[in-house]
Amino acid sequence: MKSCAVFIATTGGPVQVLQLTPERAPQSMVCVNRTTNVLPVSKLYDQFVKPGSGVVEREFGPFDAASFRVDVSGPIDTGNSWQLGMYLVHALHASPEHRLVEDIAAADEIIWATGCVDYHLNVTEVDHVAAKIQATLDLFAEWAGLGKAVAVITAAGVNESDARAAAADHGVQVFGAENAGQAGEILGLAGAPNSALVISGTEAKSGSARNIALATLILVLAGGAVFAALQPEEFAEWSEELKAFVAGAQVAQEEPAPPAPIVKPVLPPAVAVIKPKPTLPKITVAIKRLAPPAGGTCMQVHFGGADPVMKSVQKITGGDHGESGRGDTCGLRFEFDGTGKYLAAFLRVKSGRFVQAAKKPASLAGSLPVSGAQTWTIQLPQKADAPFAYDLAVLSSDTPLGAELARLQGQEDLVAALSVLAKKQIKLAIHNHRVSAR
Repeated sequence: MKSCAVFIATTGGPVQVLQLTPERAPQSMVCVNRTTNVLPVSKLYDQFVKPGSGVVEREFGPFDAASFRVDVSGPIDTGNSWQLGMYLVHALHASPEHRLVEDIAAADEIIWATGCVDYHLNVTEVDHVAAKIQATLDLFAEWAGLGKAVAVITAAGVNESDARAAAADHGVQVFGAENAGQAGEILGLAGAPNSALVISGTEAKSGSARNIALATLILVLAGGAVFAALQPEEFAEWSEELKAFVAGAQVAQEEPAPPAPIVKPVLPPAVAVIKPKPTLPKITVAIKRLAPPAGGTCMQVHFGGADPVMKSVQKITGGDHGESGRGDTCGLRFEFDGTGKYLAAFLRVKSGRFVQAAKKPASLAGSLPVSGAQTWTIQLPQKADAPFAYDLAVLSSDTPLGAELARLQGQEDLVAALSVLAKKQIKLAIHNHRVSAR
């Protein structure tokens, strides 16, 4: 029997599904750590389970008990990205060869899942997949140390690409599923036992196209008059017979017709279409000094409520900036704009120190695409024995950068990383600046 631990991904960190218990209760519920604390997401989970609105009863029922209680290790938001994880939990519960376990040491495999499951069992995309991966990196490292196999399962497409980029080199396998049947196959499950809504990849390639064509032909020959003549009960009965006939039909193989010759249209010169070049978002980075107001001091800015005056730091060439004086530099403000791109920024301090007055925006961690201008402000001590010299490193890409940011922060030579990152379609800009000691 295969034992699986299941975690539902959230931006606050993964939440483990501890147990699934059938209950004779009016509705299904989600509770925290076996307490009586019923989470607000319970109403949505009940709708996901019960027939009519949901898929669990339809796929794995009928059940003797009317409802389920799910115990989880922490809160789950009221969105729908928990649906894929909960679906897989019910699939494990229904399988005689699998079981859900809480003890990580006893698990043969750890499942990390995020995605929505619609009525037709399609797995649809969700937001913040890269951020959810970032929130799990410490656990990925812990599980790798235990030698556990970890499967990250999300929707095929953009979510899968984001997960692969964010989880790269962290010892996990990333899978993209188009439907719940494919997600079940990752666990070694046969898929949804009751439903004909999911067609596996093998069936789709071999026989389903012929069966669909046959069913379509039957419907066309039957004509609208047949549908009009049938009562609802008769139509349902006829429909079931049709499905049985289509499923058992043996279609003789015929020699394929030769492909029609492809005629390439020739456009006269005047009709030639010129596609405009796409406008790429421009990435801008600016460094500004927080200077004291006229007649004021940095002490008044830091502790007296005086508003600083923003002054641009002189840019010399490339990433080089002119030196700033300590006396009229109370702090530094870094401004970024690269709407639609992923940006990641950090400081490599070469000498001196700074006081981080404002937390760096989450959008500068490379996990979320930037929307509008972003700012990050630091304060500088007024007395220092050494200049404050630093490099401001800024990564930009069309894909999440969390993993690359973590690697680059541990690398001594930033310049040496330029060519490696360029091969991955990642740009690295290095801005160096110095504030004098006095």
